[in-house]
Amino acid sequence: MNKKRLISAMLLIMAVLLLGGCGSKSAGSYHKEGLEYFSNGNYEKAEASLAKAIQMNGDRADYYIDYAMTLVQLKRYEEALQNLNRAILDKDNSIVNKNNKLAYRAKGITYFKSHDYKKAIEQFDKALAINELRDLDMDILSYKGNSQAKSGLFDEAVKTYTDLLKSNPSDAYTYYSRAYGYRMLKSYDKSQADYDKAIKLDNKNYDYYFGKYFLLIEKGDKDNAEAVLKMASNIKGTNQEDNFNLAKVHYYMGNYEDAIREFSEAFKNGFAESYFFLGSIYEQKEDYDNAVYNYSMYIKEAAYIPSAAVYNQIAYSLIKVKNYDEALSYLQTGLKYNDIEYEQSMKRNEIVVYENMGDYEKANALMKDYLKVYTEDEEAKTESVFIKNRLPEASTPHKE
Repeated sequence: MNKKRLISAMLLIMAVLLLGGCGSKSAGSYHKEGLEYFSNGNYEKAEASLAKAIQMNGDRADYYIDYAMTLVQLKRYEEALQNLNRAILDKDNSIVNKNNKLAYRAKGITYFKSHDYKKAIEQFDKALAINELRDLDMDILSYKGNSQAKSGLFDEAVKTYTDLLKSNPSDAYTYYSRAYGYRMLKSYDKSQADYDKAIKLDNKNYDYYFGKYFLLIEKGDKDNAEAVLKMASNIKGTNQEDNFNLAKVHYYMGNYEDAIREFSEAFKNGFAESYFFLGSIYEQKEDYDNAVYNYSMYIKEAAYIPSAAVYNQIAYSLIKVKNYDEALSYLQTGLKYNDIEYEQSMKRNEIVVYENMGDYEKANALMKDYLKVYTEDEEAKTESVFIKNRLPEASTPHKE
């Protein structure tokens, strides 16, 4: 779920809640003030105002829901879940059902943001089972599909996106999302058809071009992949976000000098992800110290990091400069993301770290678990023999 869709859905919920009335005057005033702060992205002030509303009137489920959604933006996920549990009531009437649906949706988003995708799916299903507020079902299904994709349940994700398209056949974002699911299932023709549909419906969205580019690279169609980037470079940009995306185009084209200049300008304008791409450029230049610096700046400055990619990449660069303790710390953080796309690489790098630290017993234990899952990794099988030969018992003479 991209940020624009999240904010749009949140504003819809705000409208529903505000129309429902505001409890006592002073508590309602704080609640309204908090919603205004939220809509402006001032989450710290929103949290303070909404906390006051609850303090003055702790019987309003909508206050707890809005407060929890603000806590999610502040990455205080456990507190958010606690407040959402207070909002859910075991009663059967229209008002309670509406609030319960909003609370289950919010719990799903909280689990999604904290990378517990299976629990997110459970909550979204609970929300969808409630017949009230059907206007929210498209948004909830989109979150559910993204959670399924993040869990590696690509068949299920494709089915969810297909259901969405039955209700809204002109939604470019859903075609883009389903295209990724088809790509991960290696249904390349279906994936490309969906990327083409997304681009046709919204030809100014860079992400759709990037998705098609990655697909064509995966297919080995380098010429057409380059042609897609050329099309993206011809989009007439009008704002700072367009400038940032153009820098990404130049990055994928391998035009690093322009990309470095453009990303350096973009992070001044609030695009923290620029640090990730700068880190990747320096990594490819084998300037690992600069790579580590930029990756760490991305982790520090980004309001939300959607995937584990940066944790894997910074760990790789730290391994190259022999800083194994920090590499291990970043890998362990990245593995908490449950990110199917990067999990294998992170687990493999974790084994490499323990090898380099001389902890062959730990490396051997991790390698056994790794090979149970990734049975096709022939290089790892060879490495497993290397590790076993360095275990203490391997150097102990056998008694005759």
